[in-house]
Amino acid sequence: MNVDLDGEFDTAASADETFAFITTPEKFAPVLPYFKGLDVKDQRHFTVTLEVGVPQIRGRADVDAELVESEAPSRAVYVIKGRHALGMMDSRMTFTVAPKEAGARVVWVTQSVVSGTLASLAQGILLPLAKRQIKSLVQAVRMELGGEAEPAAPSLVSRGTSSLRGLFGKSTGSAR
Repeated sequence: MNVDLDGEFDTAASADETFAFITTPEKFAPVLPYFKGLDVKDQRHFTVTLEVGVPQIRGRADVDAELVESEAPSRAVYVIKGRHALGMMDSRMTFTVAPKEAGARVVWVTQSVVSGTLASLAQGILLPLAKRQIKSLVQAVRMELGGEAEPAAPSLVSRGTSSLRGLFGKSTGSAR
């Protein structure tokens, strides 16, 4: 199953600081969702232990990462291989960092192939779960680099109330 995701986010840190964070496993790995451990082999190779799975099926996986391209402070590319008893994941993740007036913008792209029993069982929820984990990771990186948290999305009740107000022509001000 192919899982291709992309996005961008801003940080308050400079492009140099942002690039250094993204390419330093000791800084970046601990903010990964479900992080359990890190083994740095050298400047370009490391293994991250993560808790993976879906709510009913969980386990630990060692994920090997290699920094295959590094052009400071603008571009970093990782090749990532994860193995678990219930499946495998091979990814290529690219980060492009550009300076902004107040900080940096990070554009990221990941192309992944997920296979095995877990991918078959969780096919319908794998993509939404991956998107949620990426969103969590982006929030953690932004916070580490001095960025502000994104405002929380309106709750279901709030959205419903707003829709009803719009439907019946009520303003958000107090009732008369």
